[in-house]
Amino acid sequence: MKKGTRIFSILFAAVFALLPLTEALGEELYPLPMDSTAVAPPPKDECFLSKWEYADPSITVRIMEGAYASIPYTAAYVKISHPSQLRAVTASQVRDQYLDFDLMFNSAELAGQICAAANAVVGINGDFFTAERCKVVLRQGKQVRNRADGDTDLLIIDKNGDFYVLGSATRDSYANYYKGHAEELYQVYCFGPVLVRNGESVIDEFYRNTDIIASLETQRSAICQLGPLEYLLVTSDGDSLFFTYGLTIYDFALLCERLGKQLKPETGMRLAYNLDGGNSAALVFKRRGSQGTLMYEKLNMPERERTLADMICFVSLCQ
Repeated sequence: MKKGTRIFSILFAAVFALLPLTEALGEELYPLPMDSTAVAPPPKDECFLSKWEYADPSITVRIMEGAYASIPYTAAYVKISHPSQLRAVTASQVRDQYLDFDLMFNSAELAGQICAAANAVVGINGDFFTAERCKVVLRQGKQVRNRADGDTDLLIIDKNGDFYVLGSATRDSYANYYKGHAEELYQVYCFGPVLVRNGESVIDEFYRNTDIIASLETQRSAICQLGPLEYLLVTSDGDSLFFTYGLTIYDFALLCERLGKQLKPETGMRLAYNLDGGNSAALVFKRRGSQGTLMYEKLNMPERERTLADMICFVSLCQ
């Protein structure tokens, strides 16, 4: 390709990325850059319709609560208009929005502060990417780390917002996957395991994994894809100190399976992936405080909270 033609193609692609999406209500929605930490417009206060729901032309969020095996759970149904609304956010961005994942600052902040820095509508904890356990990190299309050792299922999120899994990833298997898919990779999370695939739980009652204390009862957290640009964020309550109250990974997978079938009776959820649990499990949404001001609030077990290295946030595109 001639140099001038190549430059024209790059400029055309950049301009095309800034063209507005057209919504039924006629509002122009501009996708966010998918290769940077660019911050979204703040969600509009009037679009928080209640303690349970947010809706604007670009995103709908509905909070759900219930119990499974006598253990309370809190979940958020999320429907977005463009995959750029699914954002990986590091705690470092609380201090400086331009501090990216590849700068590797080992900082941690409360979940609500991270969501506020991202102007999130709703957010859930990530995989604590700064921890030694997190062997593979790719965020906003940028490869940060590959130390895969064959013990972990990787969650692959592509630039269409679709979920895939690379099971028991090794350094070589991930490197080969990256080589063939680099242009379409958006986020890669390293925690796991996969809980539900094609509507059905894939965790049996005797599943054991010491990294996630699979057989003990504790708080759990998962991100799930229901359909195109349609997601479910799930957290369950528990006792992360004595492991005498909460859900095992087997029961948590069954909870995700049941929620998927309730929301998608014909298919169930496409995929559910386990995230960091214990006191790291955090689902954050804006609610009205005692002074009437909307504030970011940890919905699941607000009395138990630890600082986090990163979160997965869903944002609005409405200017």
